[in-house]
Amino acid sequence: MLQVKALSKNFGGVQAVKNVSLEVNKGEIVGLIGPNGAGKTTLFNMVSLFLSSNSGEITFLNEKIDGSTPEAVVKRGLLRTFQTPVGFPKLSLLENLMVVPPNEGEGIFETFLKRKTIVQTEQKNYEKVCSLLRQFNLYDKRNELAENLSAAELKLLELCRQLMADPKIMLLDEPASGVNPMILDKMVDHILRLRDEGMTFLVIDHNLGFIYRICDRIYCLANGELIASGTPEEISNNENVKSVYLGVS
Repeated sequence: MLQVKALSKNFGGVQAVKNVSLEVNKGEIVGLIGPNGAGKTTLFNMVSLFLSSNSGEITFLNEKIDGSTPEAVVKRGLLRTFQTPVGFPKLSLLENLMVVPPNEGEGIFETFLKRKTIVQTEQKNYEKVCSLLRQFNLYDKRNELAENLSAAELKLLELCRQLMADPKIMLLDEPASGVNPMILDKMVDHILRLRDEGMTFLVIDHNLGFIYRICDRIYCLANGELIASGTPEEISNNENVKSVYLGVS
């Protein structure tokens, strides 16, 4: 579904990502780990096209996407979350999700000529919003302003927001960061459930326990380079990973 070939990125004299290749198959949860400064977020930003690469190739659904725009790949089904979710703080949870689905606009002519279609579409979107909020245990706070949510609840809301856009693959940036163990267990359940329903994930996180629980395969970066890849068991026993990521000689 997603293939990265020999991707590199320089910032002046600093090479943040060096010739990295990886792939994510449909229905997989693939992890990306590494110490601070390893190049994980830079790689994420290039894959989601928030940042251009110096060299290499990105293919999504058998089509090259490097050189495209974030908006274009979102329409094709590649969506990402951010380490610090924001959304629309002054809007309710319902409103945060209702703004996501694409529409044909509600100008004066559409209001008169397509009123029935607009009403039907809004009702369908509203029902989907309510269903997602129930799944993520946020329905009781549907009319609460997003700015009043906890950090963990904001991460769940961001997951809901991405799901409103019907993604084919989701790139999750530090979903476990700042999340207490109880909600983290629920997030694990949500991600595994979505995978079982056909969703595909590429996930960055520093919480190795979380990564090992959800991932089918894991890539490890250090100093911008790929140093290991494999199953959670293989990565946990890899001497390069222990040395560079865990600080074990």
